[in-house]
Amino acid sequence: MGSSTLARWIGENLAKDQADGKGPQKPDEGEKKPEVERPQPKPRFPAHWGRPPEIQLTDHVQLPGGFGMGSSTLAHWIQENMQQDREDNANGKGLDGPGKPERPQKPDVLTEKEKLDPRKSEGEVLKQVKEGKISQEDAREKLDALRGEMEKRGEFKRPQRPQKPELSDEVKGKLDDIKAQQDALAKEMKTKLDALKKDGATKEQMREAVHSFQKDNKDRLDAIKAAHKDIHDSLKGARPPKPERPELTTEIKAKVEALKEKQKELHTARKDLHENLKGKSKEDREALIATFKEANKAKHQEIKAKAKEVKEEIRALVETESTRTSDL
Repeated sequence: MGSSTLARWIGENLAKDQADGKGPQKPDEGEKKPEVERPQPKPRFPAHWGRPPEIQLTDHVQLPGGFGMGSSTLAHWIQENMQQDREDNANGKGLDGPGKPERPQKPDVLTEKEKLDPRKSEGEVLKQVKEGKISQEDAREKLDALRGEMEKRGEFKRPQRPQKPELSDEVKGKLDDIKAQQDALAKEMKTKLDALKKDGATKEQMREAVHSFQKDNKDRLDAIKAAHKDIHDSLKGARPPKPERPELTTEIKAKVEALKEKQKELHTARKDLHENLKGKSKEDREALIATFKEANKAKHQEIKAKAKEVKEEIRALVETESTRTSDL
């Protein structure tokens, strides 16, 4: 409450502020709020220490072990627990000592039945993954374990792919020299073309200039090409020999030969059919083709099945972990 004079004075000032685009200022507006220091989070101690002491002194000291600040009571309690941990570790009773409980071991990938005949189990795994019964990741894990079992028995040879030899300093120097020559030629040609372009040369003139430059610098270009070939030949000669692939078994060789004979028979039958189709009418050709397909349907299916079987056996024997690309 106040006098009418004060009320009129306030009204005049409010109107003036409103005309100037100023609003009434609230109490404490514009003043910087005092910063309130937040309490530091309480330190978290190892669970096996138990609860900290409930009654503590009100002093403030640096706590051991990097636990921040606290009372001397808490500092003494931390120091005792840390000392106890050191003694337990030394005696093999602590969490970091020899008495640390072992982690549960990962279950074996293979069953005892699969270990008895890994070769047979390998074929079953390949079949299961193709039918979508197991995932590709699980199949890879099983196949690797099965081939490891076969390797122990001497039934599976797993040659390691040799590492490519690192380029020698001499070869690196030659490559740098070749690049420098190429860059120099490219720079010269660009300078020449830029000058022609500046003079308003046509595309045909630019093309002729390129051919002329190549002709004038034929010796330099041939030298670069020859240097490249020398490096390629030297690297090729220094390559390690390819790993020897396991030889096919007698049984697989016999299957391959039998398959080739059947394929040859079918190929001969097709050739005879093509000869018979010559000079025949459309109706006769269609009839002959239909008869041929029906007569050789079973043979074609047999060849297809045998080829798939032989392919899987060869793949399982010949391809290795480092070169296998067609399993899954």
